[in-house]
Amino acid sequence: MYAPGADALKKSIDRMLTEANTRLTVGKTVEASRSYEKAWQFAEQLMELIDDPEERRALQVRANEFRQRSRALHLTNRMDMGRIKPTENHEQDDKVYTDEEADAQEQQILLLIDDRPRSIDWNSIGGLDPLKEELKFHYGLAMAKLPEGVDIEGWQNIMFYGPPGTGKTLLACAIANRLNATFFNVKSSQIVSKWVGESGKLISMLYRVARKLTNDGRPSIVFIDEFDALCKSRGQEGQLYHQQMLAAILSELDGFASKGRRNLVMTIGATNRPWDLDAAVLSRFERRILIALPDSAARAEIFRIHLEAKGIPIDARTLNYKRLAKATERLTGREIARLCKEVTSRMVAEMNPEIPSLVDKGLAAIQAHTIKLRPLRRADFEPVLDRLVPDTSLETEAHYADWGRAVSDGRVPSE
Repeated sequence: MYAPGADALKKSIDRMLTEANTRLTVGKTVEASRSYEKAWQFAEQLMELIDDPEERRALQVRANEFRQRSRALHLTNRMDMGRIKPTENHEQDDKVYTDEEADAQEQQILLLIDDRPRSIDWNSIGGLDPLKEELKFHYGLAMAKLPEGVDIEGWQNIMFYGPPGTGKTLLACAIANRLNATFFNVKSSQIVSKWVGESGKLISMLYRVARKLTNDGRPSIVFIDEFDALCKSRGQEGQLYHQQMLAAILSELDGFASKGRRNLVMTIGATNRPWDLDAAVLSRFERRILIALPDSAARAEIFRIHLEAKGIPIDARTLNYKRLAKATERLTGREIARLCKEVTSRMVAEMNPEIPSLVDKGLAAIQAHTIKLRPLRRADFEPVLDRLVPDTSLETEAHYADWGRAVSDGRVPSE
């Protein structure tokens, strides 16, 4: 699991303080002590990410206060409000958990909040312009103010499918960025458990926390990668834990917990194997969108993103992005990024042969060195292009298109 960013940690602290306030109100002092302890742990992690000394000192004061509250509650079963005065004014939660297992599950879910979408915009993605506009419209519709008495819904659940490396995760991140959404980046391996019932509980907790974090009007986006590993067809997988997990996912995708109020929790699934998905789960996604291999114009744009946009010059006399795009037919965006990285690395090694010896001299010597560059030429790419084999075969590419047409034509059962 990746390390949480500053925004994720701030949200986690806020959740723990809300939880502690709720538990104190109903007399659950032991449980409140655990919540304050977790708030202190998150604050300690957050301090490592803060550069400003004044901000660090202010956070240190708060962290010490959380620790004091936790210890006071643990030792005396009550909080001496004369000595330790809460500085936060948090609303109460709608549910009070009273066991350590549920606390651990919530902490596990909070660590799935990902700050990376802040650095990813639509311009970070080459091609897919019509799809970008479609996503903007429907997610904008889900957030826009409706006239009184009118109920129009945007998409709550969409599924991206297609070959690996075509931009499914980047699209989800760009949506989250533009909507200023809390982004839960979930790998199936993070919520699948070998224990019966455990995965279903984690899924329910995931959506419960996501709903809680919409109280400020900001949406939550739950992005689940490798969705096929989570929701295989019931014909393929019959274990009890799998059935319970499916039931939990179906309930959350239906949005039962949000009935009666506007649902600001949106689910984006991604899969490389859509034909393995359970039919009932697949039917809950309003849109199933093929993210196909990039066309020539998109490949040229992807080269620009990974070269020009990163300050890597190219020699216009021997090379241009259209020529590179023509030479890389059927490559995914990820493969193009890997190609650019390899070619750039070779050029940098050529221009900076002294780097290994500088490393031997120590940290100060290498930190004082400024990397030298030269424009990339056609000859830099030729050795790599000559041995290039696309990751996606023609048969696999056709399989995605055939499956999409079958679903559209109703030839793949959807319930």
